[in-house]
Amino acid sequence: MKARLEGRALGLAALAVVILLFSLGSTLVKLAHTPSVAIAFWRMLLCSLIWIGILRVSERRWLTWADIRPALLPGIAFGLNIVLFFTGVTKTTIASAEFTGALTPLIVVPLGAIMFHEKVRLAALSFGLIGLAGLAIVLFNAPPTGEFSWGGVAWIACALVMWSTYLLTSRTLRQGRSVAVVMASITPIATAITLVVGLAFAREDLTAITWRSVVFITLLAVLTGTIAHGLMVFAQHSVPIGVISMLQVSQPGLSVLWSVLFLSSSVRPIQLVGMAMVILGLTLVTVATQRSGQRATQRAAQHAEV
Repeated sequence: MKARLEGRALGLAALAVVILLFSLGSTLVKLAHTPSVAIAFWRMLLCSLIWIGILRVSERRWLTWADIRPALLPGIAFGLNIVLFFTGVTKTTIASAEFTGALTPLIVVPLGAIMFHEKVRLAALSFGLIGLAGLAIVLFNAPPTGEFSWGGVAWIACALVMWSTYLLTSRTLRQGRSVAVVMASITPIATAITLVVGLAFAREDLTAITWRSVVFITLLAVLTGTIAHGLMVFAQHSVPIGVISMLQVSQPGLSVLWSVLFLSSSVRPIQLVGMAMVILGLTLVTVATQRSGQRATQRAAQHAEV
């Protein structure tokens, strides 16, 4: 029992670091003062090298086609998500970007139920209306500083679709594979996608690198692209997925805090109300979905006993 409690404590500590690191991501992108395509490509390239190195050291092997083939669709979606999100973050406020991106469960939960034949109560999704109302308050009450733009929000919305696609298509990929295999397979594909996008639409931006951008691209690759993903997998071994989902709801709020501290961003009081509504709505969706899943599991167990 003591070992189990200690494992849970370590898992929660790891999860706290994960949320902290992921919440810093959008602020680091803005601090780089570099074209978004360049950040996306060089960050993904560095992540690829790191994860391939981790795979080589931990499992003493290289990638094979059997590893890469099932990762093609998730890798493409992940690469497009990175480009779209980084572009959106540089074109609007972090508050609008993070809280728009936080609505992922409203896409993933119903689509996941359809794709994987899971039962989800409509009441669970109805709580998402609270989050949508809160998001509207955040977006329509942006400070008149000129930093907010609907174009940036549109980029984030597209990134949200790609991130949801990544989560849904990578679900089976993660079964029976180590995090090193999964990340080492996905990141090279995502890197290739960011390169293709850069060459097609912003070729000159790919080489717009300064020593300042090197620092922040490295921080993004190491902190969010490597450490955060690794610790997330570690936390999943001892912390229930429901608890993880609940705690991750706090991530957008932390992102806004970092933007205020490091970017001197401004937030209006009415937006704080909207942010609280988004967090409340997502929390309720998470709780209701988890309870629905637990009931389904219990019913299946009862039928099996009969």
